[in-house]
Amino acid sequence: MTTPTPFPADWQPLLVHEPFAVMTAEQLQLLTRYGKRQYYPRGSSLLNPQAGLATQLFIVLEGQVLAEDIYSGQPFAMLSQGEMFPLGALLAQRPVTNHYRADSDCMVLLLPHAAFLELCRASSAFQQFCTQRLANLLSRARQQHPAALGGQGLSLHTPLSAVIQRPPVTCRPDTALRPLLELMQDQGVGSVVITSPEQRLLGLFTLRDLLSAHLAGRPDDTPVQQLMRQPSCILPPTALASEAMLALVQSGERHVMVCEGSTLVGIVSEHDLYRLSRLDMKEMLQRLSRCDSTAALSGVAATFRRQVVALFRQGMDADASTRLLSLFNDQLLTRLCQLHLAEAGLDDVEICWLQFGSSGRQENTLSSDQDSGIVFHSSKPLLQHQLALQLPAIAQGICSALSACGIPLCRNGVMAGNPSHCLSLDDWSDTFISQLMQSDDSAGHIGLYLDLRPVWGNTALGLELASRLRQRAADRQVLQALSRNARRYQAPLGWSGRLQTDENDKLDLKAALDFFVDAARIMALMAGCAAGRTSERFAAASQLPGLDSSDCQSFADSARFLQDLRLRHQLACQDNAAGLDSLIDPRQLSTLDARILKETLRQARKLQAWLGRQLP
Repeated sequence: MTTPTPFPADWQPLLVHEPFAVMTAEQLQLLTRYGKRQYYPRGSSLLNPQAGLATQLFIVLEGQVLAEDIYSGQPFAMLSQGEMFPLGALLAQRPVTNHYRADSDCMVLLLPHAAFLELCRASSAFQQFCTQRLANLLSRARQQHPAALGGQGLSLHTPLSAVIQRPPVTCRPDTALRPLLELMQDQGVGSVVITSPEQRLLGLFTLRDLLSAHLAGRPDDTPVQQLMRQPSCILPPTALASEAMLALVQSGERHVMVCEGSTLVGIVSEHDLYRLSRLDMKEMLQRLSRCDSTAALSGVAATFRRQVVALFRQGMDADASTRLLSLFNDQLLTRLCQLHLAEAGLDDVEICWLQFGSSGRQENTLSSDQDSGIVFHSSKPLLQHQLALQLPAIAQGICSALSACGIPLCRNGVMAGNPSHCLSLDDWSDTFISQLMQSDDSAGHIGLYLDLRPVWGNTALGLELASRLRQRAADRQVLQALSRNARRYQAPLGWSGRLQTDENDKLDLKAALDFFVDAARIMALMAGCAAGRTSERFAAASQLPGLDSSDCQSFADSARFLQDLRLRHQLACQDNAAGLDSLIDPRQLSTLDARILKETLRQARKLQAWLGRQLP
């Protein structure tokens, strides 16, 4: 029997870093068996693109390694103890794209490619870290952060596979109505899933469908395949309870079909989800639709925001929380438009209320202000002129009501109540957009309008304007101006690896997040994608030159983390009765959060370097 080789004492510091901290003794034995120490003096080259295919993994034991972009020659990242490179090149079996050199005297652990692959096979934690480095760190952070625990038992951060209460009650499509009702009564359920013999999801039958069948006079021998409907909420077992809750609120459904591919795994009801949160979001939206005054709407809005805060504290992630806030704000705006615009005697006019910025991307936070506009159209020129005079006053009333409901007025006047943002389709296209695109100084403002999303009224009119705007912005000169503006951002990360702060020892999370938002917008334009949310834009960019899906996933994860950290900070501001801002003191971050923040800022630099190569 072979005696295990002790883990060397000078390698012990690795055990406090991911993924080594969660690896077993047997898995660590592979490091001791195949790993070799190597010393590099300051200034020496460890690895560069001219070396050919990557053949070994470098793990920093002591000192610091500087990564430089080969195209610009600019430093890209500073790697310190516990960090590894070149993961992407090893996995893809290609040369590296950066130059790595010792910024100080360094000691590294070298692991041959074959041993690296063996370790990936032996340790899922190591493999996941190497393929999804940032996602892996974020997962660990959610497990450790109190907000993700949701108290004891299940929470909104729980995967749907753990929320499923019982095996689904199913039947075949040829089952007749009466036997189906007897099955529902025997099982004590209000819904049955119709499946194939292979358990493939075919449809759903609920008590609501039973009422429709009864009113239509359908006989008892009617097969359920003639009565069932296609469920609109279908999620995988790995989806979180928070995602399911949001899907139900958006669709108006009462059940989520949990499927692995097309195979049914289970069913989760809104009751199951509201039991986790103890909050009924659908009832809140129904209350909103019944309000007939600004005062009543303001009360519902305040209650809703408190509930979203409670959901976030229970484990709903920032992505779902911002979507839920945006959904509510859309419904709030819709109700105000119904109360103000729908009753203004404008039946012969095409009108659409537009949302820009974070509202357009459906990424509202607790501190988001109003960014909006109105586009209208009439075939009668005289009426067009009258609308240009009449509509801003009505829109001002809506903007004031939104402010009373907790959504601040835009400090820069980007609101539908401003005559410059309440225009006919032709004026938006021929005047406003042309001036915006022709001004060299407007690159910092164009992005706000590129997030355009129609919310109320004739949405086809809004979509037409959005299409025209994207078409103009896809011009290479405009893209280059947008790229130059985005690259002005200076990531607050020193080459020594320290997080940098301002004179008040603060770091601006919003500025970092805005960079990723700007970059995702540019990449979506380059990819010809009309997606609005930042994560969707990054996903669409994976086919662009010099990028792959893992790069884009890391960019999206970086934006999600910054948004999550920002929301947590805003809740702390709220708890301390302080004004909402996005300025944090990095010294107060946990070790893991600080490491993830550094990684997101490295991703920002990587993304800036890519933009510089593609759109100089």
